[in-house]
Amino acid sequence: MKKNKYSWRDLIGEPQLCEGGRLASIVFCCDPRRKRCPILEEALRMLGLTVEDFVRVMEKHGIPVPEKDGTCFGNLAFCPSLEKPSKDRDVFLIRKGWSLSKYLKYKFRILLDLVPSDKLGYAFSTRVLRQYAVEMLDLETKKVYRALALGNIRSGTLMITEVFREQDLRDRQVEILLSQMEFVGVRIPKDLVEQLDELVGKGIVESRSDGIRRALMLYLSALKNHVKREARVKP
Repeated sequence: MKKNKYSWRDLIGEPQLCEGGRLASIVFCCDPRRKRCPILEEALRMLGLTVEDFVRVMEKHGIPVPEKDGTCFGNLAFCPSLEKPSKDRDVFLIRKGWSLSKYLKYKFRILLDLVPSDKLGYAFSTRVLRQYAVEMLDLETKKVYRALALGNIRSGTLMITEVFREQDLRDRQVEILLSQMEFVGVRIPKDLVEQLDELVGKGIVESRSDGIRRALMLYLSALKNHVKREARVKP
């Protein structure tokens, strides 16, 4: 029997399907009976599945969860990604003594039951929402803005994730920058978000995305320097 090349570890850091996640993140989706979602419907279509198929598998693996904030719809199978806040999920995991890895292993089992084995590679390599570079026309001022957007042209879904300043439009490197960027869902504590918003309000950073990007670049740079120093002192 051929061993599956994918594991629960491939779900680590995976954002929601509606936040740019791969098709495999369908196991983090909401209950379509209580919240209709065209993005979920498009993902199912791409995988050759129906809403009924999805609900049947989720109910099969269902574990009752007390509703604290309604993010799990009373069923652990419908609980979101670890990248998304969820009181329902977190309270359950703590009370039942589940580790984060156990939660992801549980979600991976659902994925294996839901997605045909011959489409698993497709599920881990394809997204419903893709990243686009767009130009927007303000119909009142007639100004044109350039931005990054996340969406699906087929379903008519498009969400603006970042708008470049007007002076950026004259930068010859903008096209290169747009092609090198990737949308990544990030889960951070609320107190850090508040601190970040303060910096945005003071004009120190341009946006939440800008602040997170700058902090990550500084951290990675410091980490690389630390690794180099450690390598030099080793005998």
